[in-house]
Amino acid sequence: MERYTLKEFKKLVKNADIVYGQVSLNAAVNIPSRVKKKSLLEQLEMIDSKLDNLGYYAQLTIDKKGRKILKLV
Repeated sequence: MERYTLKEFKKLVKNADIVYGQVSLNAAVNIPSRVKKKSLLEQLEMIDSKLDNLGYYAQLTIDKKGRKILKLV
C-alpha cells in the first residue's frame, strides 16, 4: 500500500482499468468488491481541495492481461 495525495489519487483512479474496495461482512471476513470508477471520481471531485494533505491509501497492480487493478483501503 502506498500513500497518495488527493490530486495523485484522482489521477491514479482515472488511469486504472478496474477498481476494488474492501467490504467487511463481519469482524473476521473482508471481501473485495468492485467499485464503479465513474462514481468514485464524482465523489472525489466533491472533496474540498483544502483536504489535499489527507492520505489516500491504495495498491496498484498489473494482471496477466495487462490491466491496471487498483485496490483501495
